[in-house]
Parts: sequence; C-alpha cells; structure tokens
Amino acid sequence: MRGALLLYTASTERLKGTQVSIIAQQGENVPHNATEKTSSADRSDSRFQILSLSGGGYRGLFTARILADFEKRIGAPIATRFDLIAGTSIGGILALALAMEVPAERMVSLFEKHGTEIFKKRGSFLGYLRSPYTQVSLSSLLQSDTLFGQRTIGECKHRVIVPAINHTTGRPVVFKTPHHATFSADYHHRLVDVALATSAAPGFFPRYTFNNCQYVDGGLFANAPGLLALHEAEHFLGQNRQDIHIMAVGTMSAKFTVDPHRNRNGGALDWGGWKPANMPKRLFGVSISAQETLVHHLLGHAISSNQYHHLDEDLADERARAVALDKTDRAAREILLGSAVECAKRAIGSEQILEVLNRRALRPIFYHGENASSAQGL
Repeated sequence: MRGALLLYTASTERLKGTQVSIIAQQGENVPHNATEKTSSADRSDSRFQILSLSGGGYRGLFTARILADFEKRIGAPIATRFDLIAGTSIGGILALALAMEVPAERMVSLFEKHGTEIFKKRGSFLGYLRSPYTQVSLSSLLQSDTLFGQRTIGECKHRVIVPAINHTTGRPVVFKTPHHATFSADYHHRLVDVALATSAAPGFFPRYTFNNCQYVDGGLFANAPGLLALHEAEHFLGQNRQDIHIMAVGTMSAKFTVDPHRNRNGGALDWGGWKPANMPKRLFGVSISAQETLVHHLLGHAISSNQYHHLDEDLADERARAVALDKTDRAAREILLGSAVECAKRAIGSEQILEVLNRRALRPIFYHGENASSAQGL
C-alpha cells in the first residue's frame, strides 16, 4: 500500500508535468511527450469528458442505477457523452460494459437478480483455508452474449482504462483500449478476463489467473480511478488540463472508524474480531474508503470546481450496518437503489451535470483491434 500512497500524494505540479509515476501494462516505456495525434488544440470542441467509476463490491448497484437513470434521461448510451471511461473492480466491470454500450439498466438487473448468486458463500473454514466466495458465477454471467460473451478489449466502442495488480510480478497494471499507437498489448484480452482481474478483492475472492499471471483487485491502489484517468488524458491523449471535466461516481463508501473499546494491540483479533480471518476484508475496506476521500480532495485541487463533479452518498448509522461489499439482501438493495434514485434526481437538476450529459463526445480513434479502421487516414 505504500506505493499506492506515493501515487496519490503526488503534487498538483507533478501532475501538470505529467510526471506521475504510474506503472501501466501498456505504454510504460513510452516517452513522456508521446500523445495521440488528435489533441485538444486540433479540435473545434476542446472539452474532454471523463467518467470515473469507483470500486465497492455489491455497492456498485448504486453506481449502475445512477448510470441507468442518466441513460434514460438522455435516451442514449452514457458512454457517448464521455471521451474516456475509467473503472476499478465493480466500477471496472461497469466501465467495460459501458464501453461496449451494454445498457446500464441491464447491469442493474444483473446485480439485482444475481447478487446472492455472485456472493454465495462456500465452505472455507471461516476463511482460513480459502476465500469465502468464488468468481465462478460472475464469470458465467458475464460470458452471456447479452453482456461480454467472448468479446475483447479491442472490440470496445469507447476508450476505457481498468486497473488491477499483477500479483505475479508485484506491479500495478492498467488495462486499456488501443487508443494510443503504442497500446498493442491488451486489445486481444477478453473483457471477462479483465473484469475478473480488476474485481478479485482479497479476503473475498481468490486471485484471478489469465495470460499466465495472477491478478488481484485494482482497488488496492486505485479504487477511485479519477487520477489515473486525468493522467491518461494529459499524458497519452494530449489534453490540456483546463479542458478536462471529470464526473466521478462512488459506491456509498462507509468511513471505517475504530471502536475505542476494542483491542488496540494491532493483531488479528484487533482487526478481525472473533473471526481473525476477517482481517483482510477490514483492511481492504479501510483502504478503499480512504482512497475515495483522498482522490476526491486531490481532484478538487487538480482541476477547478466547475470541472469536477463527484456523485456519492455517505453511509451512516443503521444504513452503514445494512450495506457492505458482500451484502446482497433486500435491505441492502433497498438502500442502494433508493439512494441512487435520489442522487441521480439531484444530479439531473444541476445545470453543470446537464451540460456534461448533453454534450456528445467525438468518435474515438483506435489503433489496433476490431475498431482500428477508425485510425486510417491519419
């Protein structure tokens, strides 16, 4: 986690110089001045819009509902309003779906109908021997032809970036559509594989293996991927910071605080209670919650207030106890869906949000894969 903190505590000036040390699976050896030919200076419309979707397990139902309400409002796929989509964990699954123009309402239905199936516990000896859940059901559901099927990143219709950690090499990676000439490594990866890699949350699911590497949840270093997206837009897509607008959607992250009456010795009983195997879950929860708050503040400093829009709800009191990364019961669904409807309604009543939703993004340029023909003639 020390590396993650170094990533997010980079100063605003370093961000402006596009010198943030982000290790990406693609483009990591690309010179710092290597940008896409279509920069903001070459466009009649220089505005560049980013959609950032945070991780949060089943709480992603909140995110999906907001996006579905936005699509209902504009009568079009929400991805057509953004020049770049970034998502981590459940947010990464949603980001990939949006980039394929899978209706957000279909993702809402997926989580509503199959949440208990996705988070169905298995025998794990209290989590000591293995994770309490598997990704078998999620994998099967995502491979439906109405969702991802066997399609690849190269078939995405919109730019997308999705972080994960390659546990085999110990390095953070960012899976990307081929929206830069040097991005030739990821476009052949199946969407399902990337989705399961970014959402393999430690303490909940086993590591996910594909391409001869083991992956764990990208939320360990970039649960709120807005800073990654800002860097991507400036460094690889040649955008000027004053033209970049970011809409970030959270997952009702609860603030993890300490009970002053509990054990303070820092051991497994302290962090995990009477089920020490819960320690990884609680540490993961603390990490993603703190990241959400930190990135929110850093983005607020990196770009002006009229360029950054953060949509989220705080969980407190009884609601916080009813909602969690792996709670899928009726009470959790009611809170997540009800809160999302209210959040979307308030957002649609904002002139700044409507300006984002009413602006149609330019057609993206891809250099490899299914949609590489878009780059012909450059």
